[in-house]
Amino acid sequence: MKPLLNVLPAFFKLSVFVVVLSLLSGCFMDDEALIAQETLNVESGDKVEIYAREGGRKYRWKQISGIPVAIANKRSSTLKFTAPTVTEKTDLVFKLNAKFDEPIHDQITISVYPVLIINGHRLPPEPNEEENNATLEGIDVNDNGVRDDVERAIYTTYPVKIRQQILMQTAKAHQLMLADPNGVENAVKWQKVITNKAISCEFYLLDTFNVEMNSKAVAFHKNVLYNNKDRVKKYLKYNHALGGGVYGGYAEVESDCDFNVPEAMGLQQ
Repeated sequence: MKPLLNVLPAFFKLSVFVVVLSLLSGCFMDDEALIAQETLNVESGDKVEIYAREGGRKYRWKQISGIPVAIANKRSSTLKFTAPTVTEKTDLVFKLNAKFDEPIHDQITISVYPVLIINGHRLPPEPNEEENNATLEGIDVNDNGVRDDVERAIYTTYPVKIRQQILMQTAKAHQLMLADPNGVENAVKWQKVITNKAISCEFYLLDTFNVEMNSKAVAFHKNVLYNNKDRVKKYLKYNHALGGGVYGGYAEVESDCDFNVPEAMGLQQ
C-alpha cells in the first residue's frame, strides 16, 4: 500500500540532509475519508504528493486559495505539485471532488514554510502538531536525535553556534530518556547522560573558553522538551525516581561534549 502523503524536500546547496517524509501510510482510518488528513506542513521547494482514496470513477482537484501552483494532473487521484517559494508561512487550500457511488468532496490545507538555514544548518520543517504530540518521541525527520520542534526552537532562540550545540546535546539526552520504555527504571543511567556529561561539557567550555553558563536555558529546555501532559508525566516520574540520590563528579573534559568544540567556537575553518 503506497503512503497517503509524501513530501520530498528540495535539493539545495547548503543542504545537510535529504529526506523522504512519509506522513501517513497504510489504509485510511475512515472508509468515508477522501483525503487522509486535513492539514500538512511543507517547505518551499518541496515536492508534494497527496493520495486520495482510490476506487473512484472521477477525480477533480482545484486550488481554492493561496499562491497558485501547477498541479501535475488535476484529474488524478493524486495531487502533485512543487511548493512555492515563500518568506513567511503561507496556506494553500485544495479541494477534491470525486465520484464513487455518489459524488463526494474533501479539502486539505497545506502550510508552506520558508526554508530556515541558521549557521549553515538547515532546520527541519515545522512538524504537524497532532502527529508530533501523538508519541513521546515526536517527529524527527532529519534523524539527528532531537525532536523537530525542539531543534527549531533551539536554533531560532539562541543564534550563537556554541550555545546551539550545548542545547542540542542536552536535548538529545532527554530525547533518549523519553524514547526509553524503561526510562524511569533507568533513571540513574539517563541522569548521568543528561546532567553529568552536559554539565561537564559546560564547565569545560567555561574554564577553557570562558563560555558562561546560561541559567535560563534550563527553563527553556523544560518548556520546549516537555510541552504536553504525557511528556511532563514521564519527566516527573523520572525525576521522582532520582529523589534522595546524590549524583555528581564532573570530569570537565572536551570529550564530554558530543560536538566539535573548535568548530562550534569558530576556531576551525
